Amino acid sequence: MQQNAVYSILYRMMLLSEIATHYRTIEVLRDADVRALTFDIRHAPPYTLTYCGSEVYVRKSIAHAHVTAILTTPQIAQSVMHTMPEGTNKGLAVSDSPKVDFFKLHNYLAEKTEFYRRPNRSSIGAGCTISKWASIDEQNVVIGDNVVIEDFVRISANTTIGNGTIIRSGTVIGGDGFQFLRLPNTILKVAHAGGVWIGENVEIQSSCMIDRHIFGGDTRIGNDTKLADGVHIAHCAQIGARTLIAAGAIVLGSAAIGDDVWIGPGAVISNEIDIGNAAYITLGAVVTRNVAAGERVTGNFAIAHERFLQHLRTIR
Repeated sequence: MQQNAVYSILYRMMLLSEIATHYRTIEVLRDADVRALTFDIRHAPPYTLTYCGSEVYVRKSIAHAHVTAILTTPQIAQSVMHTMPEGTNKGLAVSDSPKVDFFKLHNYLAEKTEFYRRPNRSSIGAGCTISKWASIDEQNVVIGDNVVIEDFVRISANTTIGNGTIIRSGTVIGGDGFQFLRLPNTILKVAHAGGVWIGENVEIQSSCMIDRHIFGGDTRIGNDTKLADGVHIAHCAQIGARTLIAAGAIVLGSAAIGDDVWIGPGAVISNEIDIGNAAYITLGAVVTRNVAAGERVTGNFAIAHERFLQHLRTIR
């Protein structure tokens, strides 16, 4: 999969200092150009601002070519500035609460500015069958040719659906994901400013949920992938081509699933997990570590399938 395609819409460039003017709790030490935010730098697009709560993560962000700006604590900034490799020119800002301020800044950009806004390119292709009971947002929903959308489907703004895709009854595409921050006396809801991209000849069966991206990108479902009833794909997840996801499975936020993967009924894929091409996740598995291409895993927590069977023989 081409992960950076999730940010196919590139927004206008802003200076870190321009963004930070909205929050007096953020001090800019070194300015930089920014046009994307993310906390998952694995697939960061160019000119990304991220936050770092540890020195280890700051150093990973410094080494990432697409990360141009970092928000961290004054203590960590002071430590890393003296040991940055020669020639490093990353933007740097500090805050006593970098995670909280990062998401408050994101919410401001999403709700009060044009930073994430996409042009409206709404269209419906030829030969589509769309139920009169479906609810489709008028803002930037692109539907290809020969698409089937059944009763009581909800499709939100910033959704693209490829040719020949089928969406069965009761499915919700483009809803907000579950991203909240605990503050001292309240809970902060994190805005979801992105969208959903669904490829060609995908089938999404009844009562599935596909959450939109938190930032400017898309939660993605690759060509020819099939989702059984009750599957939940969380915000920012990336699903490859020809992958089969059985009933009741859950793919959590920012997980990246390759091509030709099998995910069994009721399996749970934890957040920010990478699953390689042609991997096999058996029914009910709970996956909390990366899975290599072609690997078969089983259990809660999931381990190599043969190792699980060996263990099972010892307790039966």
